[in-house]
Amino acid sequence: MMLTKRASQLLLLFLLVVCTGLAQENKGLPGYENVKRYILSEKPCHTVLSNEGEFITVFNDKVAEWVKAPLDKNAMARIRQALKDSLYIKLSSRGFAPAATRGQEKAEDKTHYDAIWVRDNVWVYYSLLEDPGRQDDARRLILALWDYYATDTQVRRFSDIIANPALAQDEMAVPHIRFDGSSSSLDDVMIDGKPQHWNHRQIDAHGIFFTALGEAFLKGLLTPDDLTESRFKVLALYPSFLEGISFYNYEDAGSWEEITRKNTSSIGLATRSLEAWHDLLYKNTGEPAASFRKKFFSMLNEKIKGSWAEGNLTHLIDKGLETVKHQLFLGGESPDYRPEDIHFRRADAALIFLIQPSPLDGLTEEEMRKALLIVETLKRPAGILRYNNDSYQGGNFWIKTSGKDSPGLTADTSSKDAFLGRLSGLIPDTEAQWFFDSLLAMAHLHLAEVTKDPGLREQDIYMAAVHIKRALGQITGNAVTADGNPSQAWLLPESINTVVIDGQKHYLASPIVPLNWAKASLDTALRKYERYAH
Repeated sequence: MMLTKRASQLLLLFLLVVCTGLAQENKGLPGYENVKRYILSEKPCHTVLSNEGEFITVFNDKVAEWVKAPLDKNAMARIRQALKDSLYIKLSSRGFAPAATRGQEKAEDKTHYDAIWVRDNVWVYYSLLEDPGRQDDARRLILALWDYYATDTQVRRFSDIIANPALAQDEMAVPHIRFDGSSSSLDDVMIDGKPQHWNHRQIDAHGIFFTALGEAFLKGLLTPDDLTESRFKVLALYPSFLEGISFYNYEDAGSWEEITRKNTSSIGLATRSLEAWHDLLYKNTGEPAASFRKKFFSMLNEKIKGSWAEGNLTHLIDKGLETVKHQLFLGGESPDYRPEDIHFRRADAALIFLIQPSPLDGLTEEEMRKALLIVETLKRPAGILRYNNDSYQGGNFWIKTSGKDSPGLTADTSSKDAFLGRLSGLIPDTEAQWFFDSLLAMAHLHLAEVTKDPGLREQDIYMAAVHIKRALGQITGNAVTADGNPSQAWLLPESINTVVIDGQKHYLASPIVPLNWAKASLDTALRKYERYAH
């Protein structure tokens, strides 16, 4: 059988990984030895049979008690009270939430998880919306993000892409999705005095932000007075930006910030943002939409008026939905490539973003269920894979360079060489298992709300309970993380990592702990599920 050049490359890479994977245990490194000592003296996690009949991996003994019991109203009240401090997200003086605090608030975080990601902050915003006592914080956060978008530098990026769409292929020329929240001018994260190279081609982040912004006006959280000249300037450019890059065919780095591909999730989130603004401007006739609409249209000039016309928004929405539906039919996230192409992918956890945090209106219940079933195939004992053969935080990822400065651990991997290079170091079947069970719980709860089938509704609520318990299972006990460093209890990690010690696989929390997106997602899922608890 003749193999294509690409297939031959992948076969050789696979053989290299299989033949050398277990040799990559990194014996003798400080992190390895610390993890080994811990593994020999403690049991990091254990498996608990929940009352739903599911086996749940648990790291905290108290959580094990919760897993065994029904999630009734009394249990939910106790759990939420016990986690009140663990799930609280403190905003900075500017109104932002760093991706992770990691107990290093006063020290430099060499992983740069102290930076501000637009995407993560919008998830935090949605969690604050669910808390009646934090509506002011939700408002402060969405305005802080809008003011970042309204900076002269960010507005210029939008304008430059509209004037010359070819620039959209340059990951540093496009509008940015990550920045230094401590910078007075909200500049990029700096490395050696220069902006860190990052693949900012992530229209999913713009989509989720502009969705939240439109919904904030629709809910009355924001008022027409918040539509200042500077904020309006960037908002006015948004549809022209999406149209200029032909977002419905645009290859971006997506939520995982890796090699660019035509991602169903990214196109779906961009489409959802246009739906939200179409509803605000043309569908809702009552207050508070009417007051906002009056001021908004009064600020539009003739040059940009056409891009906001109802017909144009509808046209762009239809184009986005066409791509999303076609790619779901083909099997998932980026299936519109030849199967041997590195860009080809079907199962990807990012497909959940078609359903949460703001469901894509144009999808049928059947299409949403298909997306959810695809993501469910990524379920593993301790979490959810982002996708199969995901090398980020795969086996011994963090202890490979323990004892050294490791700025490359979270470096850009959007080129083919960088992506394949990191993959070559993956120990087979040791992909990180992420915190996405809380997202799956929310997706099931949404489907429980929209379905007319009582049997499906019952299944959705059951599955939501299972995923909530799996998410709770990731909460840390007093242990060490996957880099060999000590960790406090009651923290929410980005993922559960697999470490290989003397040929045996063990689960430990990622050193990216606590992650604010994980905290926000679990808090939101708990609040939403409580409405169904008896």
